[in-house]
Amino acid sequence: MPASSVFCAGPAREQVRIIVVKLADRLHNMHTLEHLRPDKQRRIAAETLDIYAPLADRLGIGTIKWELEDMSFHYMNPEAYYKIVSMMDAKRSEREGYIKDAIDYLRGTLDSLGIKYDISGRPKHIYSIWRKMQKKKLAFEQLYDLRAVRVMVDDVAACYAALGVVRVPA
Repeated sequence: MPASSVFCAGPAREQVRIIVVKLADRLHNMHTLEHLRPDKQRRIAAETLDIYAPLADRLGIGTIKWELEDMSFHYMNPEAYYKIVSMMDAKRSEREGYIKDAIDYLRGTLDSLGIKYDISGRPKHIYSIWRKMQKKKLAFEQLYDLRAVRVMVDDVAACYAALGVVRVPA
C-alpha cells in the first residue's frame, strides 16, 4: 500500500479520518445486526461486503476487513458460515496462538543463525476460506493453508537457511 494513501496532509487527511470513523461505525453496527429483521440484516451485510470491507483493505486495516467480511458472511449465508466454523479444528484465538508460537520459534532460530528477516503470520478467516473453496471448487479437507507464516529474507542463501529451520509436522 502506498504511504501517501494513509499519511497525507490537508483535506485528504480529513477524508481518510472520516473513512476510518465510518469503518468503526459500520463495525459497531455489524455487532448489533442481530436486533434487526433478517431482510435488513442481509441488505446491510451485503453493503458491508461490497463497500466497507474493501475500504478497510485499501487502507491496510486487515483486522477490520476480515471482521467485517466474517460478520457479513454470517448474515448472508449462515448455513455455509456455520458449516465452515464446525469444520475448523480450532477457534481463531487458538490458531493465532499456534502462529505466535511458530513465529517465536522461527525468530529465535533465525536470530541464532544471524539471519536478517521480516516475519509475519495470520490465520485465514471464515469468509476467506469459503471464498477460496468456491473459487477453486475445493472441499474443506483439500485446504492446506488455514494458517500462514511468511518469512522474508534478503538473499537466496538466507532463504535456504530459513527453509532449513522450518519443520512441517507429519
